[in-house]
Amino acid sequence: MELSQELAAARSERMVQLAEKERLADRLERLLETLPAAVIVLDGEERIREYNPAAERLLGSLLFKRFWSDLLSEVALSDGIDGNELKLKSGQLLTLTSSELEQTPGRILVMLDVTETRRLQERLNRRERLTAMGEMSAQLAHQMRTPLSTSLLYTSHLATDKIDPQKRKQFTEKLRDRLQHMERQIHDILMFARGDEAGETNICLSETLKAFIALTRQTLGSPNVVLKLDDKSAGEARMIGRRDALHGMFGNLLENAIQHQASEISITIRVTSEIEIEFIDNGTGISKDLQQQVFDPFFTTRSGGTGLGLAVVQNLVLSHGGEIHAEQALTGGAAFRIRFPLAMKPVQVISEASVMMQQRKMPFEKTRSLSRVWRQF
Repeated sequence: MELSQELAAARSERMVQLAEKERLADRLERLLETLPAAVIVLDGEERIREYNPAAERLLGSLLFKRFWSDLLSEVALSDGIDGNELKLKSGQLLTLTSSELEQTPGRILVMLDVTETRRLQERLNRRERLTAMGEMSAQLAHQMRTPLSTSLLYTSHLATDKIDPQKRKQFTEKLRDRLQHMERQIHDILMFARGDEAGETNICLSETLKAFIALTRQTLGSPNVVLKLDDKSAGEARMIGRRDALHGMFGNLLENAIQHQASEISITIRVTSEIEIEFIDNGTGISKDLQQQVFDPFFTTRSGGTGLGLAVVQNLVLSHGGEIHAEQALTGGAAFRIRFPLAMKPVQVISEASVMMQQRKMPFEKTRSLSRVWRQF
């Protein structure tokens, strides 16, 4: 009698557990049906085993036991995996997250379409830059009026028939100087306005810095300026960015240091949880009360300065997702400390040969179904 009661109680408990599992499976089914993110399960051979409706809408028909790498070659660009982002041939941009399965070999991929979000973000960033340009227009017009008026005055002198050759040479040099000054202002304002544009790639910042220093040493034109690089990154300083923009950023920092009488400039790069760069010179330095103002557009302590060099530097750093701080260096000069986020390592696609080698050591166990909503094979 007692045994029958115990069996009945155990059966009742199992029925309750099964009912709870059924309710959980039903909730999971509804969740996967309405989830905007695409979810794909890969087995130990990197073959697609299961996926939800969002994955089918996003990537098209997924075939039975199809290799994930084969699908990527069809739907993604040749350099489709960029950090944790996947760029499709259709123009869509997806965020890609990968997580290893615990009980069986394989992993789960979660992809979310962020194309419209990224487009709106870029549009907002551009609008903010245009707003800043509007505020700067009056200052820019005032800044350029003086060298333009001076250039017109020198031009009128050069147009005179009777002018001493020595005076003509002097007026020509001053005219060239004023025109170059305006050209620098226009160049800086265009760099400030452009900000973050297309053309970003996964780059090694160490190589970019070495190329910049090699080029700079050839064009520096001053043998009294020593430029040194201390690379402590061991090649791990990889980030998403534009090489030309980074070259311009470091070029502006270098020009700022030379303009403030620096003769030694050192660049140190290291990698922790992010990329850290120290740009230190032995020039006149930055006083503590000016350390927050040096990045303001048109702020300058030099009579002939454009006031845009460091504003451009800050804008380029921010457009690359980084941050920059200015302070007084121990050497007495200026110290700029820059941080950039590390690019996430590309998703590793396991080759069929390597999987076969692993299977000799550990047999493959079929993954369990997540819910009825999954396309089963």
